[in-house]
Amino acid sequence: MKLKKKLLVPKLFAVIACFAGILLVGFLIIYSRQNIVKIGYVRILGNENINEIYGRTLEGRVIDSRGNDNLLFKFKTADSEIDKNFTLFPRRFFAWGKNHIAYTNDLKEIIVVNYKTRKEVYRQKLNERIEYISVNKEKEEFVIATSKALYLLRNKNKVRDEDNNEFLLTRIAEGKFCCPSISSDSRYIVCGEYDNKENELAVSLVMFDLLNKTKKKLLSEKIGNFSVKEVYRIIYFTAINRINKWIVLQSRTPAEPQYVWISAIDLKSGTKKEFTENTGLSNSPGCFVSEDKYLFTQGEPEYRGFGDYSTINDPFKSKPVILDLNTGKLEIVNDVPKDINVYWPIYGNDKAIYFIDRNYQSFVPNKIFDTNIYRLKNKKVELLFQVKGGIVSYDVISK
Repeated sequence: MKLKKKLLVPKLFAVIACFAGILLVGFLIIYSRQNIVKIGYVRILGNENINEIYGRTLEGRVIDSRGNDNLLFKFKTADSEIDKNFTLFPRRFFAWGKNHIAYTNDLKEIIVVNYKTRKEVYRQKLNERIEYISVNKEKEEFVIATSKALYLLRNKNKVRDEDNNEFLLTRIAEGKFCCPSISSDSRYIVCGEYDNKENELAVSLVMFDLLNKTKKKLLSEKIGNFSVKEVYRIIYFTAINRINKWIVLQSRTPAEPQYVWISAIDLKSGTKKEFTENTGLSNSPGCFVSEDKYLFTQGEPEYRGFGDYSTINDPFKSKPVILDLNTGKLEIVNDVPKDINVYWPIYGNDKAIYFIDRNYQSFVPNKIFDTNIYRLKNKKVELLFQVKGGIVSYDVISK
């Protein structure tokens, strides 16, 4: 009997050890998956011959912390006009969804590529020039603004998964629009509109309610009592928070230097706020970090000679700032080392702030710098990836 007990104890420990090992392996697999960082990005490479007027190469890629760096697409600008547009705010031509990226390579065709298969799944040629592409990331509904209309490209089926690649393009409205953004429930589209008869460069802010099929003007293209021919609004970026309460836009007048400030509209009350005094030299794009707080970056090293247009004084760098939309107060995020500039913040599902340091304008002709991608989490800054070439579009891809 004692012999049986002696044999039973080692077997019991073996079973427990085996079970614990299985749990440990399972935990490690889950933990490793949770800590995998996956970034989609588009980089621009300069000409080997610096005397060429155009012909830069753009690559769309997906990189992750396991060392994978996969090519999704690659193209070269075909003429000087296309090259000019891809040099000036090229991020407007790329939008990263949950499983697909939508982009244009010639300002006429809208193209969709699947991350998983790395294959093109949709291509449609339009009769007018594409100006902007944005996306509802989770639902993968892409908004396309052209020189003549506003479109919505959405998945045909209600069930959206990685292998469902059928898309339908719908014309939403006629007109010339810019900087569109779509709400998380896909009910509202907010964008700038060029509709002023006195000045074709002036931009107003409008909102489309896709459920009720209505359009509403939210903010005028006029600034104060000035003539719209001389002083008018130029919009750089728009955003809608998750619960459709706040709309934020970054805009400026044609005055120099470019004093870009933040405005906000409370859709519940209709209150309009112009944060001109403390958000000057804001860099777009920004992002919401909570329902009432908007994160942006402020300050530019090359603006030192123009005076103090920023709350960032020493050193005069581009740093992250959080704006409380209710009170208008700013909170400077001081967790980033002084030698790092912060551009293009993205608030991830892991409640971390992702950003790049592009060393001035990395897409300026013949000045293509390498780009670093960072993550700020729990007050610690981590260098995630170093990319050869200037990044002109990037996003955190959901796990």
